[in-house]
Amino acid sequence: MILINTEAYLLRMFINNFIFVFLFYAINNNIRQKKYWLMLLMVILNFILNIFFDITDIIPVIFGYFILRREEKNNTLIINKLLFCLLTRDLIFIVSSTISANIANFDGVKGYSYIFRELILEYIFVVIVIFIYQKFKVNNFFLRYGSKFTAIFMIYIFVMETFIAYTAHKREIFDQFVFGILLFLIIQTLFVTVLFIWMTIKQKEKYEQKVKDKELIYLKKYTDSLEKDQEQSARFRHDYKNLLLSLKERATFHQDLALKEQIESLEHYSQPYLTDKFAYRYLKNVKNEYVKSLLLSKMYEASQQYIHCTFECPNEIQKIPMDIFDFIRVLGILIDNALEAVVGSDEKEVSIAIYQDETQLEFTIINRFDNEAIALEKMTQKGVTTKAGHHGLGLSNIEEINKKNKNMFVNYRVESKQFLAQVVVLF
Repeated sequence: MILINTEAYLLRMFINNFIFVFLFYAINNNIRQKKYWLMLLMVILNFILNIFFDITDIIPVIFGYFILRREEKNNTLIINKLLFCLLTRDLIFIVSSTISANIANFDGVKGYSYIFRELILEYIFVVIVIFIYQKFKVNNFFLRYGSKFTAIFMIYIFVMETFIAYTAHKREIFDQFVFGILLFLIIQTLFVTVLFIWMTIKQKEKYEQKVKDKELIYLKKYTDSLEKDQEQSARFRHDYKNLLLSLKERATFHQDLALKEQIESLEHYSQPYLTDKFAYRYLKNVKNEYVKSLLLSKMYEASQQYIHCTFECPNEIQKIPMDIFDFIRVLGILIDNALEAVVGSDEKEVSIAIYQDETQLEFTIINRFDNEAIALEKMTQKGVTTKAGHHGLGLSNIEEINKKNKNMFVNYRVESKQFLAQVVVLF
């Protein structure tokens, strides 16, 4: 057992209290009211009480909470940070004590030189911890994942460490037992950390699924609303055309040439606005909200670029026989490629068709192909593209998705300056 001079031991006890202070201000460097005098009062009070009582660790937490509560409204975050400071302080003390106990001899009473070596070692560890905390932005971890569970996890570690250390001191075997305490803490920390990570992942997956479900509900509402608006617009266009036709026939019957010319001028002016570009009657057959939303957005994008986009879907599409997000990526890439390919073409036409039966789901996209011909096997390689300013990742991404899904088959053809992309997914 290592014997330490009483005055030297009290000095170490007093200076050790500042480790918590340094850690506290290092990880809370954005607080406006530092209140150093309050922390100095905490050090003095904690030192005095620690002489008479073995357990006074709650005091730094109380003072730290009083300082932070006006700066930070999230109580869980405050508790997590304070417990982190407390545990780190104790861990630094245990590690430095373990090192000192293993390199020192047990002869005689240790004085100030032994204490100063131990204190220097402790504050080196403090600097290292602060550097790691700031370098790896541990604060972001507390902001993102800090919860009541992390607080419970740290309280558990602290209680077990305090109980073992208290028992070792009472039995006067701390020096012999200090390595065991450190080993126990490491094992416990690893075990609870693995448990915490597993629960965090599960909680994150549950949260993401909840967000996806909400997004799908909002997406369905938006898609239904947009579809309803387009149906009303289609009926209005139909009635408007019939009205113009009726007025034109009436003007012809009454031989009112001026009225007929005005009606024809109005008809010519209205023609671009009366064209039903979206083929919404077929979109009603697409029951998957993700697919329907993608098609709606791409058809709207085509209309904004004055691209004539035809769409066919004679049968209802409900079940997608592959991962829906992979399917959306493939469909989105092919439609984007088709729209980009016809932007500079004289014939701005893109044709999209989706068919489904009991055995397979097939979609075909055809567009004008005026660019310089490139071998199809090269077009599916990374970095190969016919579009200026692009990186040629689209078709190569499809190839990677194709390798992942064994029931998916992709075929590309160039016929009469038309590029045809066909994807078949088997049930």
